[in-house]
Amino acid sequence: MQNVTVSQGEQQPSASPGEAEEHSHHLISAACVVSFMTILSRVLGLWRFRLMAGIFGATGVADAFNFAFIFPNLTRRLFGEGALTSAFVPVFSDRLARGDKESASRTGSVLLCRLGTWLTLGCLALMAAAHIARIILPRVMGHELAPHFLLELDLFEWMLPYLIFINLAAILMGILNSMDHFAMPAFAPVLLNVFMIVACKWLLPYFGTKPSEWIWALAYAVLAGGVCQLLIQIPPAIAGGFRFKPSLNTKDPGFEEVMANFKPVLLLVAVFQINVLMDNVIAQVLISESGPVTYLNMGTSVYQLAWSVFALALATAALPALSKFWTQANKEGFVNTMLSALRLGIFLMIPCTVGIMLLSEDIVRLLYGTGQFLVNDAEPVRRTAGVVTFSSLGLVFFGVNAILARALYAMKDMKTPTTTSAQSVAINLVLNLALVLGTRFSFKTGSYDPDGGMKEAGIALASTLSNAWQTWMLVRAVQARLGTAPRSSLKFILMLGGVALLSAPLAIFAYYKLTSMPDTEGFWGFFAAIGIGLLPFYFVGRMYFFEQLKDKFKPDNFREEDRYGVPEELWSDDLKFQHSIYTTIMCSAIMGFLVWAVRDSLPPEGRRFDLVFQRAVVPVVAGVFVYMTAASGFMAREYDEVMRVLRRFRSKA
Repeated sequence: MQNVTVSQGEQQPSASPGEAEEHSHHLISAACVVSFMTILSRVLGLWRFRLMAGIFGATGVADAFNFAFIFPNLTRRLFGEGALTSAFVPVFSDRLARGDKESASRTGSVLLCRLGTWLTLGCLALMAAAHIARIILPRVMGHELAPHFLLELDLFEWMLPYLIFINLAAILMGILNSMDHFAMPAFAPVLLNVFMIVACKWLLPYFGTKPSEWIWALAYAVLAGGVCQLLIQIPPAIAGGFRFKPSLNTKDPGFEEVMANFKPVLLLVAVFQINVLMDNVIAQVLISESGPVTYLNMGTSVYQLAWSVFALALATAALPALSKFWTQANKEGFVNTMLSALRLGIFLMIPCTVGIMLLSEDIVRLLYGTGQFLVNDAEPVRRTAGVVTFSSLGLVFFGVNAILARALYAMKDMKTPTTTSAQSVAINLVLNLALVLGTRFSFKTGSYDPDGGMKEAGIALASTLSNAWQTWMLVRAVQARLGTAPRSSLKFILMLGGVALLSAPLAIFAYYKLTSMPDTEGFWGFFAAIGIGLLPFYFVGRMYFFEQLKDKFKPDNFREEDRYGVPEELWSDDLKFQHSIYTTIMCSAIMGFLVWAVRDSLPPEGRRFDLVFQRAVVPVVAGVFVYMTAASGFMAREYDEVMRVLRRFRSKA
């Protein structure tokens, strides 16, 4: 397998500041297109979940559908959007960068044909296994299978062909992205949600009179959505120059290279995807009440909206560019693109984490608070909100991992991301058991409550902690591959963390002390918390950057727009990254205080939709406005980059 090694001593094509800025603009432009389509898809997905919550609630029928749908989605991440696509895109992009479209088309054609064959045979085998299980299991257990289990088997068999269409569609998505065509691949997932919404709104009466019959309308919609996702991407692929020629030739050099990259990680990625299945199995088996699988799936879909809109969009847009720079041995372009994606991802994901955690229950009530999801004094809302809170806590880790993994895939290092994933799976499974079972013991009463503990929220927290560990391992791996190991950023983060640990408890104490005093207005507590919590953080960061840049300050060339009076080209990549973290945390903290204040000033949510809407939406609107204003005031370069790209979009329009 051909590999490109970039060492510190090797001369690289140097990118000028203008070229580096153009790389950043291209990345943001592509990410904006993907983000817009992803927002549309995710919003429709949340609407679909809301409709399903109102119709089916957190019942056995809903769990049966969600459980049966897990496997096709896992194969999509394994064969489509996971390791296979990540192994294929660098090879396909490499041939396009050399101007060899014929070779690229041949490799893509072979991969599509081989993958279609494998998936069809696997699908038939699993259908046969499900039929055999339906016959053998009652004899082994000595009694008939439970109705909900039979429904799971039936739905599983029916939705299996979806995995063929969706995985082939994912390969076409990789082909189009390599051709710098991002709109249609990002739009394709919208179709699945459209079909399922149509089914929920208008087709249920045609399938029966009870939930166990209505659910089949959704199963049919899943298949229709998969077919359309595949078909809709064929015309733009042909228009872009891709020429499909049916072939099963495994001797094609490009296909051999894809398989060489893919085979070593197949088992490890499979283990990682099985971990998602195990999360759901643990939720269903170890949590006695009905609905934990539904709570887990609906809760994770909320944080995945922010993750897919920002982090996944940036990672998707960055992979073809990273692959091209690595092929050209352009280390500077590679590092610039990777750091731009990381800076922008952090800039967008930290405020999402703060906002989602503060508003988790209000957001869940707005999205899913209807019909059967409000039973038992809205207990499903509260439990889903717990999943949202602990999942969003790991949003930055999930996002950074997506970008760093694609950087390693672009280097054609397939082993490291999947090795760290497999290790994090082991950590996750241990933490799952510890947080689901271990938290059932009450130290206050000294007793064990089988119905207590963190439940599905513990599963969400376990995923967050295991992904935090994986982030650390991926950072080390990328630094080792690039031949650099900057430690100043880690020291800077630890310094800011130390300041936050000292100031945060004082800020919380001041808030509760002032708000509990008689004849004291509540807003004084907010002002005191902001001052005590943020001012030390602000001044320590300012002093640090002035100290780092004092030798580069040029009084004669001072420009008002320069950060700290130092031109952009004199900032090191490491210092830019540190400044991104500093400004993002500052702006997110200011935004968080305002969201907190606005939410607490609104009436209790009740069940009226207007009250629910304002408690979930008004703080978000206010938070976005304050965050962007603060980012502008602190001269965040990420804010400047996004604004420049938006101005270019407006000028083209």
